[in-house]
Parts: sequence; structure tokens; C-alpha cells
Amino acid sequence: MKKKYKIKITPELKKKLDLWLAIAHMIEDEFWVNIGETEKKMAKDTGIEDIEFFFGDEDGSCKGIGNISRTMPLYHRH
Repeated sequence: MKKKYKIKITPELKKKLDLWLAIAHMIEDEFWVNIGETEKKMAKDTGIEDIEFFFGDEDGSCKGIGNISRTMPLYHRH
């Protein structure tokens, strides 16, 4: 059985939602740029060239720090 939704996506609502999706996308892009810049600073500070933050699949939050070549253990956020 097909679910009946109370809210319908009208052309007017679609226009508004598309705007909010575009704003969210810009914020997300800025976030990843900031993370990348922070990782570069962290690499310089620690001397670990390929160090990076790692994020969980389930909620997307930062879980800790590791490096791409896996030559250090994952340092978990406590």
C-alpha cells in the first residue's frame, strides 16, 4: 500500500526546497574545505604527511584521527 503524505511537494514548495538544498550544499563544501586545510596544518605540526580525520558512516561525525598509509593506530575521539 502506498503511503499518503499530508504535505504535497508543489512546484512552489519544490522551488523553496531546492534553494535550501543549494544552501546546505554550499555549507557542506565549505566544511570539507576547512577540514582539508586543518588536516594540512595537522600534517605540518605532527610531521605525519598523510594524517587525516576519519568520520563514521552511521552519523557522519568525526570519530578520530588516522593516516592513509595506516602506519599509526587510529586515535579515537574520547
